[in-house]
Amino acid sequence: MRAKSFLKLSRPPNGLLMFFAVLIGVLFSEKQNVTFETGFYAFVTAFGLTSSSMALNDYFDKEVDTVNNPSRPIPSGEISPRAALLFAVFTAFAGLFTAFQTSPECLAFASLTYLVSASYNIFLKKTGFFGNLAVSFTVVAPFLYGSLLSDASISQRIVVLALLAFLANTGREVIKGMTDVEGDALRQVNTIARKYGLGRAAQLGATLYLSAVVLSPLPYLLNIVGPYYLTAVAAADVGFVFSSIKILKNPSPQTARKQKNLTLVWMFLALLSFAVGGVA
Repeated sequence: MRAKSFLKLSRPPNGLLMFFAVLIGVLFSEKQNVTFETGFYAFVTAFGLTSSSMALNDYFDKEVDTVNNPSRPIPSGEISPRAALLFAVFTAFAGLFTAFQTSPECLAFASLTYLVSASYNIFLKKTGFFGNLAVSFTVVAPFLYGSLLSDASISQRIVVLALLAFLANTGREVIKGMTDVEGDALRQVNTIARKYGLGRAAQLGATLYLSAVVLSPLPYLLNIVGPYYLTAVAAADVGFVFSSIKILKNPSPQTARKQKNLTLVWMFLALLSFAVGGVA
């Protein structure tokens, strides 16, 4: 039961998605150089650092989760705060150790990414938009890490894809801030929605979504991906446009909650389109 609780704390789907993003980074690198060994190290790094970040998030949000998410491992009593913190330290060490085993460049970048993630959990979350940007950096970091793993440098091709992901995720983070304005006021989290209102937050979130949509043909135009990418990314684009219209028409917490969840689907479709465009 305790092992299951720690697994729940680590949010496995998040770690798997991060590893998938690393592979996309390798796919769009110049050399596409990956072995079973470096691939295994990359998996442990992606899964370990993501698990550590999730555990830290739950540790610092334990009081809020007692009210908003009582079923999570810490507020439910499945895991003590101290055990969650030790788990975060252990998984961070595992992730950074395998990055060290990979290359100096990978260790440096993994350390930077984890520092940003930890800073978000400790204090950047309360800054609002700067916290949104920090989260988006950690989301696109695996793409860049994959390029570093392969080439020991960051390919310009992967930067273009990372830009699209960065815009879309920042839009999601802004809209996510609309879901609990009252709770954020109690926690003194200065989200866009709290500072400027739900309408302004909806406008900014939709603008970021639509910016990603407008720029989505760029990888094809720059000859980074194959023609099948356009067909694949169209599904994600339609989803982002749909969510933008919905949030602009009704900028309420209920709509924001539904659309931020749907955005995960659109982002996954976009990730698949990167993969399709890279191999076809």
